[in-house]
Amino acid sequence: MKEKPFQFSFVFNPPPLGCDRTAVHACLVLALVCLLGGCSKSDGTLTVRGQVTFQGEAIDSGVLTFFPQQGRPTMTNMAAGKYSTALAPGEYTATVEVVNALPPGFKEGDPMPPPKIVLPAEYTTRAKSTLKASVQVGQDQPIDFVLK
Repeated sequence: MKEKPFQFSFVFNPPPLGCDRTAVHACLVLALVCLLGGCSKSDGTLTVRGQVTFQGEAIDSGVLTFFPQQGRPTMTNMAAGKYSTALAPGEYTATVEVVNALPPGFKEGDPMPPPKIVLPAEYTTRAKSTLKASVQVGQDQPIDFVLK
């Protein structure tokens, strides 16, 4: 006796005749809306943006890290001193790391060029940072960091 290969089939059985078809259609529409993202759960984060300057000049390129009082830090890139990221409401300590652009013609193995900007430890290490940010629901003002 030869076995039949497994076949999967899906058959939509209409609701029984005594069932309210309007309710069935409403459930199907609701399920479709949920599948298309209408019922997605928010992760509770807010978009935070701002600018980072050092001695009055925007930092060309760098990384801004936000350390919450509890949990994991959030890192975001800066370009022309501007940043934008998503953070949960709360209090943060921030650090800034300047990223130097490599000169034209730079090859692997070449010595790294000296940094154009050297920031003090009060901006670059979490333990010494004086940079603080407070993120609140409904906040629409940028959070700028003015480094001196």
